[in-house]
Amino acid sequence: MHNNDGTRLKIAVDELAIGMYVVELDRPWTETAFLFQGFRIRQQQEIRLLQEVCQFVWVDARRSIGVRQQARENQAAIEPELQPVIGKVAFSAEIEQAVPAYQAARDQSLRILQAIKLGQELDVAAVKEVVKGCVESILRNPAAMLWLARIKNKDEYTSEHSLRVAILSIALGRELGLLPLQLEQIGVCGMLHDVGKIKVPDEILNKPGALTEEELQIMQSHAAEGRKLLMSNQQVTAATVDVAYSHHERLDGRGYPRGLDASKIPYFAKIVAVVDSYDAINSDRVYSKGKSTLESLRILFDARGSHFDAEIVKAFVQLIGIYPPGEIVEFSNGEVGIIIGCPPGSKLKPRVLVVLNELKAPCKERVVDLQESPRDSCGKPYRVKEVFSSSAFGIAIDSYRQRGLIVPGHL
Repeated sequence: MHNNDGTRLKIAVDELAIGMYVVELDRPWTETAFLFQGFRIRQQQEIRLLQEVCQFVWVDARRSIGVRQQARENQAAIEPELQPVIGKVAFSAEIEQAVPAYQAARDQSLRILQAIKLGQELDVAAVKEVVKGCVESILRNPAAMLWLARIKNKDEYTSEHSLRVAILSIALGRELGLLPLQLEQIGVCGMLHDVGKIKVPDEILNKPGALTEEELQIMQSHAAEGRKLLMSNQQVTAATVDVAYSHHERLDGRGYPRGLDASKIPYFAKIVAVVDSYDAINSDRVYSKGKSTLESLRILFDARGSHFDAEIVKAFVQLIGIYPPGEIVEFSNGEVGIIIGCPPGSKLKPRVLVVLNELKAPCKERVVDLQESPRDSCGKPYRVKEVFSSSAFGIAIDSYRQRGLIVPGHL
């Protein structure tokens, strides 16, 4: 460890420890796959990623936790809350329990819409029950629920969107250190955040072109309508009403319906705002094609500080990862493949099943594992040129899922 000016410390990558706040690398950030410039190390895999690209980094001692401790010291010396949160059970075991929990929650999300359409009272107890099942699964291993949430049905965007927001909010809350009871609360907030949209006519919700000023006001009224609907139910908590009312507020005060500034936006609403926007950007809609995970995360990242809370966005990027299984990549040589897995310690080096050749024609399937620094037929290293959503190039992604070829890494 070398001391520069008392607060910025130059540290060899093999001396890094969880809790250290990295402010500078020995190479430009743009040459690495890190999406943010400056972050606190929260997981062992981040240290491994830094070791792959750097020899030295600079750490800010004031913003670090336990910076005086060297990485060689016993891990137990590091504060417990900084230990990486890992799955308690294997993905393959958890998926069996996650499927029925997910199905129950999916059925419930459809019932919520039906009940509101018919003017019936929401069965909040039933919502809490299915959310509890999702929380229990995510606490055992979040990869299973997150995986199920990637399988989308375009025709049921409204109900499935609420379910995905619930699941992603629970997983993000876990990443941010929320307690199990808080995870259940934020899951209910996610399930019910958009109930006010039932009052917005379908022709406005699904309009292909830009909304007129009047239509935009009707669309934006869903926040106040959601508040009204939920306030009328005795079983609904204040937090759930807050999220329905405030999930479109922005840190810079330019959100709606009240134009709240950052200090007045509830924390749960800030979490749901990130997840809600991500899923909207990442999903196919009647009027727009969903963007890839990487592009969706970049959009969120660019809006941190103005629209979204920066710490929440960072935690979300870490949760999702920039190469999730099921996404499609195009290599620099023109070949196209499906990300079939990412080793836990190497989120930047996925395994890819190549399915199209450089002319974008079907070819004999083979696996390219970027961890092994493979080279193509011209002897050039494989490099990811671009990441696309799972509907790109006409690839029938569901058939690969059903064959069990796409395997999420353990989170």
